[in-house]
Amino acid sequence: MQPAPAPRNKVAIAVCTYARQADLEKLLLSLQDLQVHACIELRLIVVDNDSGRSAEPLVTAFQSRLPWTVDYVHEPQAGIPFARNRALRAASGDDYLAFVDDDETVDPLWLNALMDAARKTGAAFVQGPLTMTVEDARDRWWLQSGFFRQKRFSDLSPRQESWTNNVLIDLAFVAKHNCCFDAALQFDGGSDTLFFQDIVAAGGEGRFAAHAMVYEIQKKSRLTWKWATLRQYRYGITRANTVLLRKPRGYAGLYCGLRGTAMVGLGVVALSRGLVRGRAGLADGIALIARGAGVISGFFGARRREYAR
Repeated sequence: MQPAPAPRNKVAIAVCTYARQADLEKLLLSLQDLQVHACIELRLIVVDNDSGRSAEPLVTAFQSRLPWTVDYVHEPQAGIPFARNRALRAASGDDYLAFVDDDETVDPLWLNALMDAARKTGAAFVQGPLTMTVEDARDRWWLQSGFFRQKRFSDLSPRQESWTNNVLIDLAFVAKHNCCFDAALQFDGGSDTLFFQDIVAAGGEGRFAAHAMVYEIQKKSRLTWKWATLRQYRYGITRANTVLLRKPRGYAGLYCGLRGTAMVGLGVVALSRGLVRGRAGLADGIALIARGAGVISGFFGARRREYAR
């Protein structure tokens, strides 16, 4: 007996963009090589969050260069949560929505790997890994430091949260539980982290697809001690914000105090070891201290509106 054919699914890829035409073009070029299972009905949604509609000419040009429907959507309300929610609405008639960042490129097997994991596990969301590279080979050490080192998980392992740089979402689950990206984090970052935490709180399961690879070139302008340290500090504030938005203040205070203090302490230990290990070791310590300080500061109201315009 022949196995039953895989069910046909309508899948949308969403890209939220703001004034990054050169990066967006590289992503769209990589999508030209995307391999897609025959059982997938695919389309691309590009959400332009620039009031000047700067991405529209590029997206229009690619409507005849990609083998599936390409929809340009303009979201005039500034802020990442608004763009992401617009993508959710635009994909309301689809079964799955895959998010990828506008400064990344995708592996040809990226989407198939996400879909295979979703079908095997029935997960409400499936997260994939990011591989970073640098423009100058002399800067590779940054990628091995605590500033930029990427976490890896075993294939199909459970995940309690994710980000929208590489993820597939079951839209039926999202619609059933009214999940959306929180506008309170308009310019702060972290609305994606909170979104996936909300999915898990609603009973959804997250999984990791180890072979669903996307790639990002870390620009040289970001490879500075100041930029990298401030980014880790902002990550810490974001963590505090996600707890404060969903938990009682007493719980949030205990969580942020313990987590922040522990990270600062671990950072001090890592710094001392860094005197022997060199600059990557020092970076590990500084990254932990900055993130821990951000967690504590975030509880007391510190904001770092990295995406403000």
